[in-house]
Amino acid sequence: MKTDLRSRHDSRYAVLVDFGSTYTKMAAADLKDHRIIATAHFPSTVATDASIALSECYEAAREAIGPEAFEDAYKIASSSAAGGLRMAVTGLSPSLSIQAGRSAAFGAGAKILKTCSGLLKDTDIEELEKLPIEILLITGGYDHGNSTTVLANCEKIAGSSIHVPIVFAGNCDVSKDVRRMLTFSGKEFYIVPNILPSVGKVNSEPVEEIIRDLFLSRIVNMKGLDKVTGLMDEVVMPTPKAVLSACDLLSTGPGGKGGLGELIAVDVGGATTDIHSCAEPGSYEGAKLLGAKNSYTQRTVEGDLGMRESSDTLLKEAGSFGCDVQNVIDRWHESHEALPETELEAEVDRFLANNAVRISARRHAGHIEPTVGSSIRYVQYGKDLTGVRTVIGTGGPLVFSGYGKELLRGVLRDPEREPMILLPSDARFLLDEDYIFFAAGLLREIDEEAAYDILLKSLRI
Repeated sequence: MKTDLRSRHDSRYAVLVDFGSTYTKMAAADLKDHRIIATAHFPSTVATDASIALSECYEAAREAIGPEAFEDAYKIASSSAAGGLRMAVTGLSPSLSIQAGRSAAFGAGAKILKTCSGLLKDTDIEELEKLPIEILLITGGYDHGNSTTVLANCEKIAGSSIHVPIVFAGNCDVSKDVRRMLTFSGKEFYIVPNILPSVGKVNSEPVEEIIRDLFLSRIVNMKGLDKVTGLMDEVVMPTPKAVLSACDLLSTGPGGKGGLGELIAVDVGGATTDIHSCAEPGSYEGAKLLGAKNSYTQRTVEGDLGMRESSDTLLKEAGSFGCDVQNVIDRWHESHEALPETELEAEVDRFLANNAVRISARRHAGHIEPTVGSSIRYVQYGKDLTGVRTVIGTGGPLVFSGYGKELLRGVLRDPEREPMILLPSDARFLLDEDYIFFAAGLLREIDEEAAYDILLKSLRI
């Protein structure tokens, strides 16, 4: 059980809110009976006045638990408004510092717009200056290792017109020089311990913590949520972080005891498709793992595979539908709340959802490649998920479509056609029927056991 919020008051109820780009969602939880009493969602108003949709959520909660209980209830929130934290990551090696940096950023709830490896080119700096990033993460070099390239990159960034918070998580030997460069250039920056301090060791927690702190202190206001902070106890975390926390709790159980074991969770949304995996990091049989070590809980975000905001890029990635459906895509790209109204639109919607699941799962999972002239049969890149036997679906297109479990089959690999992809070939499929993963992740901040029981009750075979 968490204590930070509990120390303020001891209520039986919690009102859990998520400010999304498309909808603002609410779940009212009974902490004594470990159940969700009511859920509701309303069109988001974060672009104008976030308190409008929040008031509608609060009215639904007040009606469900009563006026007095509502006033005394915990009120906490997550946010993914405007598509989540937008970040860029720089590093030296794509399979080491870049991979570690991306994993930490994803774990903290980010959407990565650009990664740069090796020595930064002028064109890289120009693109970083133009992109709407909110945080820049600099990685590279083991402690007491490579310093030349890291310093050269920091010098270019210091001389650029990039004016967002910069997090340096590279070789500790150059920290003083980096601090001097960024201070003299007037940048806002944070120096944290190296994310890759030595061979085979990943230290991502300091990076994730500073990203979360930046989200709470700066990004919330930038997304128009400052107007509602006085109406709740706390805006705790980015929504993707809340969902990842719920996945971890479901996998390991309260206090790390019990749980469902290794799992993959698929969250298909309007802006992105997110894949969360909870599985022991290790090498596929007969393979040598290359690159940064994976963590038990990992998340990837595919910003080009959303069902509405990025439906145009999703269609291109999925391939030909069989006929021209650009009018459908244009309408969905402009109206993120739009639902299928014709048989053709329903077919396109299903086609996109199927491909969002299939493609994002393959981007998330690791793969193996055969070697030549070596005693090692394969080299492995990324995470081995072949042993996972539970796949969970959340997000509107999976929960409300009526064919969510069929879509989840897209996670599975065909052993004959895809022998090198490290995804499971068989699994059981569960749906987050009450659509409360975000709520359980928030509730974990108050009561792990209640959050876990509520998660179990939401899952349907």
